[in-house]
Amino acid sequence: MRLAAALLFCLWAPVAWAQDAVCEPADPLRAENRDGSVLTVQTECASPELRRYVATLTCDGGRTCDRQAYTQEVVYNSMGHADLIDVDQDGMHEVEVRGMCGAGPNCEGTVYRIDPATRTLQPFFSGGYYELQVIDGWLVEAGRSSCCSWEFHLWKLDLPRPLPLEYDNMDLMVQVGASGDDDGNVTGVECTFTRQSGDNSRVVAPPSRALEKICEHYGEPYDLTPPDTTPGAP
Repeated sequence: MRLAAALLFCLWAPVAWAQDAVCEPADPLRAENRDGSVLTVQTECASPELRRYVATLTCDGGRTCDRQAYTQEVVYNSMGHADLIDVDQDGMHEVEVRGMCGAGPNCEGTVYRIDPATRTLQPFFSGGYYELQVIDGWLVEAGRSSCCSWEFHLWKLDLPRPLPLEYDNMDLMVQVGASGDDDGNVTGVECTFTRQSGDNSRVVAPPSRALEKICEHYGEPYDLTPPDTTPGAP
């Protein structure tokens, strides 16, 4: 990938002019879950300035287990929308609400997941990202951090922890940065895994080969930063 193209992509902002943004109703979305429940989300317009997403979880016998509404101000969330996703491909869908976008591909997002104990939608994840996926049991949030670097935030999904998952409680961070020559060609890629500990971080080895593939983001050979083996390092 040429760095010049990456720079142009970074300058693109997926944001409509605020003065042109008004709420528009959308067709309802529907997804069947593996347990037989049905999740729907409907976009409504309380006014031209307010967008409301109504999520409904219907359980066995057509019983409504939960119904929640999430409201956005259109002027600050001109590209806002809601979707039904299955981020970990387990057959149970989540509600994803996207909001304000920055000067690049990253947009705010909140994911609501069905709590199996209460049969209600609960906040599961909140952040600003381009892409969200599960790799080898880790939730991976991907976002552009500059014209020529990407940052990935990782959470181990089988660990007990307070929800929602967010920046301050991530387990690992991966930084993938590209350098180039005067012609805009990639000449090197540096990939670094760090484990967060309060305000400090320590370089660590990738937990698995599947996660190390994050380093291949630019499609070029990469240098993996060796782990810090200093005794007592955070």
